[in-house]
Amino acid sequence: MANKIEEKELESLQENQNQINQLLNKIGLFYLQKINAEKVLDGSIDESKDLSEKQGSIKKDLEQKYGKISVDLTSGEYSEISDENSSEISDENSNE
Repeated sequence: MANKIEEKELESLQENQNQINQLLNKIGLFYLQKINAEKVLDGSIDESKDLSEKQGSIKKDLEQKYGKISVDLTSGEYSEISDENSSEISDENSNE
């Protein structure tokens, strides 16, 4: 006959091993979520750079057409600004 530990001891070991396995599964899931989040973040950063470049191009086009101006994005009204300042687009809802 083979040597065996008591049933309670076996159950305790099995329960603990199940908890370890569940935790490792959570860690794996969180790691995959982290990788996906990093990909989304990288894509968002790239998109932000592209949009900033596009904004710069739009500002340059407006400056060529209207001169150095500050534009209110809510109304579309603009006012001329002095040569010391560069073209600005202001939005009452932004922090710029």
